[in-house]
Amino acid sequence: MSRSLPSNSVPGLDRRTFLTSLAGASFFAIGCGVETYDYRLRQTKEYFEYLEKVNLALGSKVVPFDGVELRVPKPFTQILPPPPPKDGEPEAQPLDPNEDPTRLGDHPNVRLEGVLATWRAKVDLEPSGEGKAYLHLLSNLPRWVEKQTNNDIEPLHYRTDVTNVLANAYSVQSETTDAPWPWIRIGSRDDERHRTFSPYVGKKTVDYIDIPPVDQPINAVFYWMEVRDVHVGLLLIFPRATDSRLKLEDRLKHTLETLKVPSQPPQKKAGKPTVGGF
Repeated sequence: MSRSLPSNSVPGLDRRTFLTSLAGASFFAIGCGVETYDYRLRQTKEYFEYLEKVNLALGSKVVPFDGVELRVPKPFTQILPPPPPKDGEPEAQPLDPNEDPTRLGDHPNVRLEGVLATWRAKVDLEPSGEGKAYLHLLSNLPRWVEKQTNNDIEPLHYRTDVTNVLANAYSVQSETTDAPWPWIRIGSRDDERHRTFSPYVGKKTVDYIDIPPVDQPINAVFYWMEVRDVHVGLLLIFPRATDSRLKLEDRLKHTLETLKVPSQPPQKKAGKPTVGGF
C-alpha cells in the first residue's frame, strides 16, 4: 500500500516529490534541452491541478480503524453513536435506529456487520427538494479481531454474508457461486462510468456494482477492494433523483484513491486491543 501522506495530499506522490522533480528539471534542462524542462513543468502543473480537484471534492483524512485511512466526499459528516455512560451514570437510552451507524442508511431496520464508520449528507434533488445520502465503510477487519479469541469466526466469508444482507434489503437475488453478481472493475473496458484511477496514486483494483434495480427510487453502489486477506467495501446510497451536479460517484472515486488499507490482518497485542469497528 502507499505510504501515509498529509491530509492535503494523496497516496503515491507528495509535494516534496514534485518540488524535487521540478528542481531536477532545471538541472536537466541544461543537458537535455528545453523540451524536457517544459515536459516536467507540465507534469507538475497537472499534478497540482489534480490535487486541487481532490481537495475541493473531499474532506480531511480520517482513521476509522488501525491502518485504515481515507478522505470522505464533501458534504458527508460522520454519524457517531453516543459515548457509553461513565461509572455511576444511568444506562443510555436505546439508540435511535436513524442515528445508529450500523444500520443500513435507507433501511434503518437492517443492521450491517463490519461497519468501521458511516457518514450522511443532505443532497439536492432534481427538479427540486432535498434527500439524504449515506456512505458506509465496511470491512472484515473486525472479524479478524474476533478470530483472535474465537477460531470459529470466518473473516474470508465476510463478502458473502454482507452481500446476502444487502440482497435481502433491496429485494434482489443473492450472489452465489453459480449466479455471481455482474461486478465491474473500475477502469476496465466494461466500466462506462469511471476512468481509471489517477497515475498519482498507487495501483488499486476496485470492483463495483449497482445493487437495487432502476425501478427503485434509491441506488446503492457497492465498491469492493481486497488487499490479500483484508477486505474493504464502500457502500454509497443516494436517491436516484440526486442533482447530477453533485457528482457523488466522481467524488467517491477520489475517496477510493485516498483509501489506505493494511496488507495484513491485525495482530494480537497483549494488553492493547485493536480500536475501531462496531
